[in-house]
Amino acid sequence: MKIAIVGYGNVGKALLQLVKQQDDMQLVGVFSRRRLTLPEYLPFDSIQTYRNKIDLLLVAHGSYGDIAQNAQALCGFDRVDCFDNHTKIASYKSLLSTINGKNLSVVATGWDPGVLSIVRALFDFDNVPVTLWGEGVSQGHSNALRTIPEVIDAVQFTRPLKNATQLVSQGESDATKLHERVCYVACVQSAQQKVEQQIKAMPYYFGGYQTQVIFCTPQEVRKLRQTTHHCGRVICFGDGFSCQSTVDMQSNAHFTAKIMLRYAKIVPQLKADGYIGAVDVLDIPMKYLTKNNVL
Repeated sequence: MKIAIVGYGNVGKALLQLVKQQDDMQLVGVFSRRRLTLPEYLPFDSIQTYRNKIDLLLVAHGSYGDIAQNAQALCGFDRVDCFDNHTKIASYKSLLSTINGKNLSVVATGWDPGVLSIVRALFDFDNVPVTLWGEGVSQGHSNALRTIPEVIDAVQFTRPLKNATQLVSQGESDATKLHERVCYVACVQSAQQKVEQQIKAMPYYFGGYQTQVIFCTPQEVRKLRQTTHHCGRVICFGDGFSCQSTVDMQSNAHFTAKIMLRYAKIVPQLKADGYIGAVDVLDIPMKYLTKNNVL
């Protein structure tokens, strides 16, 4: 399978390492809007000239704006991505089905949404399963912070409240009442008040959450960004039972890349079986992912 990576942030870097290790994959290159010093670098604007040389795109753009804004530029390719804005997955799938409907787009294949989405579906018995994220660095939320013009650099940590599990057992399912978001931001000092207001009002990411904004130097942010650990738990309390599933990863980006690669490997079979347009992990039967078909 001839693979190209689109985007070279943390997930793109992890994908590059993993693709090179696969005997059944050939790396065509890494497309980026930034000029990279990588030997695999290809200009983003040249992607359509490779239409007949690529079997699949692994799209590692940020979900806050990049991935949807660049969807049109990636038309004509089969693709796998890790779009992570839960509330916009339906509209994002609709967009891809409209502009790239003749190809297969497998979307939202990270650990959440993605792996934990499947767990939530399995646990959906009496009460709605609840997910607790963290403590860990959120790539998507950190990327959203860095889209603010006055921000030089930023990183965001998601933390469940200390009594989050107890609240879930009592029926609380609102994520905004179960977590806090701590943002470490380096920005122009004169813009700090404006930036803090923008962050706390950002819909889907920080709006409604207990959000703490801590201003610091670019060097301090750079040191904090070296933290790559993240984790998440899906919990369900029902009538006479409880269920829990935990994901714990040393590197958020590396685990996300591994999941994307797993879905990339099943794209040929999905296409052979008639899958087309945009699908997410709940549209794909688990049998495609099992390597030995043993229950």
